[in-house]
Amino acid sequence: MDPILTEPNQKIEAVLHHFKMEIAGIRAGRANPALIESIPVNVYGSNMKLNEVGNISAPQPSLLTVQVWDVSILDKVIKAIQEANLGLNPSNEGTLIRLPIPPLTAERREEFIKMLHQKKEQASVAIRQIRHDFRNDWKSKSDAGQFGEDEFFRREKILQELVDKKIAEVEQLSKAKQEELIQI
Repeated sequence: MDPILTEPNQKIEAVLHHFKMEIAGIRAGRANPALIESIPVNVYGSNMKLNEVGNISAPQPSLLTVQVWDVSILDKVIKAIQEANLGLNPSNEGTLIRLPIPPLTAERREEFIKMLHQKKEQASVAIRQIRHDFRNDWKSKSDAGQFGEDEFFRREKILQELVDKKIAEVEQLSKAKQEELIQI
């Protein structure tokens, strides 16, 4: 890869990573620990992610369990799961919290697909904004005489190729997630 693309690529990869984390939290019909692992839990005087206060596992396709490490925060964890508004009903079994995953209704699937499209659009816009910012920076450097017009167009072309490739990756990830959501 061209060294000129190092910084734009890092920024675009950060957007892609964020997009992957966002769509992992959109639930399909199967239990997936990513659905709840980033739920904020207010414990020990700060907000911690759920995966920082216990083990999350999916022992069955329709069940998640949370094994809390400190029994004294169990009620706070249950409250945080309920407040996350994911439609999950936690049940307390000592140090273990069981979260049965109800099957998705057709309306809920449609809501999740709309949410997926919004997140896809946000990621695409963020990637295009990175392109815009670097292009403007390079344009001002070119105008200031730091490099010629040919170099500017060369940079612009390779940046556009990178952006096209990454937006296609966002599309592909989105399409795969939508297929997952459509399956019953």
